[in-house]
Amino acid sequence: MRDDSRGNVVSAVTGDRIELDQSAVGSVDGERVELRQTAAQNVRGDSLDVAESAVLSLHGTDVQMRDCGAGVVVAEHVTMRESGTLLLVARSVDGQVRGAITPAAALAFGAGLAIGIGIVRRFRRR
Repeated sequence: MRDDSRGNVVSAVTGDRIELDQSAVGSVDGERVELRQTAAQNVRGDSLDVAESAVLSLHGTDVQMRDCGAGVVVAEHVTMRESGTLLLVARSVDGQVRGAITPAAALAFGAGLAIGIGIVRRFRRR
């Protein structure tokens, strides 16, 4: 099944090969998914090719991202070009990844959280 959409708002799309261009979609589930200038919540598939899009979560085997922003990316292999993500979990990554949470920021957040919990516990004991 091939599903082509251009300039649409869609709640869910499923199929073998899915191509979305200038659309907004809730969930996408397919073997081969191509998104161009699309906003999506959840995208799942074996091969994901995403360009100039914003996606809340991407889950796939092979993910290609160009000029994109994503919340969470989980994949076997990720190729990122001029893209950013909050959380990236991948076996291998090609390209430069711009993460919103760097290791230094995560360490600072963890230390601040530990200190904050310690202070709250101390005041609760009194």
